[in-house]
Amino acid sequence: MIRRLVVLGAATVAVLAVVVAGRVAPEEPVVAAPYEGEVTPAAQPVACPGTVEIPVGDIDSGDPDLGSGSDDRTYQALGDGTEPTGAGFLAEGDVAASVERIGGGDVAGLSAASCVAPVRDQWLVGGSTALGSSARLVLTNPSDASTEATVTLYGGLGELEEHAVVSIAPGGQQDLLLESVVAEVPALAVRVVATGAGVVAHLQDSRLDGFQPAGTDWVGRGSAPSTRLVVPGVGAEAEDAATTLRLMAPDGATADLMLAGDEGLVEWGGVSGLALEPGVVTEVEVPALASGAVEIRADAPVVAGAMISVTRPVVDGPADAVERDLAWLPAQDTTDRKRRSVMVTDHVSAVTVHAAVAGEFTLTDADGEVIVSQQMAARSTATIPLEVPAGTVLTGPARFTWSLALEDEPGFVATLVPRRTDVESTPVTVGLRPYLGPGS
Repeated sequence: MIRRLVVLGAATVAVLAVVVAGRVAPEEPVVAAPYEGEVTPAAQPVACPGTVEIPVGDIDSGDPDLGSGSDDRTYQALGDGTEPTGAGFLAEGDVAASVERIGGGDVAGLSAASCVAPVRDQWLVGGSTALGSSARLVLTNPSDASTEATVTLYGGLGELEEHAVVSIAPGGQQDLLLESVVAEVPALAVRVVATGAGVVAHLQDSRLDGFQPAGTDWVGRGSAPSTRLVVPGVGAEAEDAATTLRLMAPDGATADLMLAGDEGLVEWGGVSGLALEPGVVTEVEVPALASGAVEIRADAPVVAGAMISVTRPVVDGPADAVERDLAWLPAQDTTDRKRRSVMVTDHVSAVTVHAAVAGEFTLTDADGEVIVSQQMAARSTATIPLEVPAGTVLTGPARFTWSLALEDEPGFVATLVPRRTDVESTPVTVGLRPYLGPGS
């Protein structure tokens, strides 16, 4: 009896061992191959800032002989499916633009802006909060969700401690006078980092020289920091026009500057090996020429822009007084080989193009018809007269950088810069990995 029980027990143990072993032995998990693909964000409306504003005070108050406003104002907003948002507007198409002409007062001149889509991180190189200057930052949120933007400012002493955080409602717009954040900073670079789908940032740069207007224009979004930049369209026909290049390297850099004209590179001494301290805004006077482009080559990423200042006759003021208008040109990244488009407004007079390599530059309209065609030598520029109706969309080839020049009497100037119209996809890899618990 006992023997039988022992035999049966052994058999049972053997069977149980087999069963347990079968249950405990780990099986090789089936792991799906990682998914390699791209995520394409939904297309967002493009946004423009709206009309220029007098930074401080009521334009209809005070001594009429010293009035800051003007009744001589025309404003043009162009784009498909436009709708107002704040003082500005949204457009459904890929490109849109605005231009405003103010005949007199503190902000007399031409002010033009290309409408752009929202992004989460952007740079604007331009503006001043020195005495007699105002820098009005306009933030537009075209999306259906609230967003928050952090504004970081850089000046001649580097990154400034004063930051600003601005909340913008869905489909809303907010203004921020930078002189209320930092005062007496003659040369600014501005970084705007936003949550969600991002924002559209424009900066109104307005200046006075005593009681005389010294120019107003919109500073548009420039390229992200890059080691290869070009600012096309510097210079002006006016005899005493001046161009100032403004640069900033977030982490510091050494930059070489070159000036290209219609015949190729132009002599420009003392700008090789220009040391840019981290976060410090540096300004360089550009030699006078009718039209051209500045090439920037650096050993670390840089942001840049150029301001053109043009004098004009004083209509009402002392005999020795001077009135000016100004125009801002953001730098364009030459490593970003994408086609760019712009919408033509009133007052467009010419296109200035820079060729990194020799080839044929063409501008085509929305129907593919060639509007401009010109052979270009390597590292040269050309200013080509342009006569097309307002509302025309022009597209240029990827290997050239270019901008539109606007002008009107008496000595008013502005510029329009093309933008990429493609929606850039982001590569993604999706895979599985075991969960190792909190903190893994």
